[in-house]
Amino acid sequence: MDQVPSGNASHLAHVAHLAHLAHIVHVVQGCIVYHNWWPLLTAFAYVLVPMPYLFFADDNLQGGWVDASKFLTGAAAIGTVAVPAVLYAAHTITRGALYMEILAVVLMGGSLVAYDQLSEESSAGGFYSAL
Repeated sequence: MDQVPSGNASHLAHVAHLAHLAHIVHVVQGCIVYHNWWPLLTAFAYVLVPMPYLFFADDNLQGGWVDASKFLTGAAAIGTVAVPAVLYAAHTITRGALYMEILAVVLMGGSLVAYDQLSEESSAGGFYSAL
């Protein structure tokens, strides 16, 4: 894990960083265009999503902890869609802001899936290789 990416893995890391930057820009753009900063609450979910992976991604973890980390990651990921949906249902944000948030989640998920697939093909290890 402490290795510096080289070759194809380096390019994958750059693409992943650009996709995450585009995602953040999309979320902020949705807030600016619709003059409502409530959708930025999803930023907390984006901070929570990798936490179980960071805390529980150990090579010698046993079954229960691995399952707990996958559950917590999934619950935080669902929150990235649930928070804007609840805000829209409560008439706190507009439909356009909801669409921008959902598009940002799709962009983030797509970039993670693409990075995982490409990193497995280049033998750099997938996103869930530690789990």
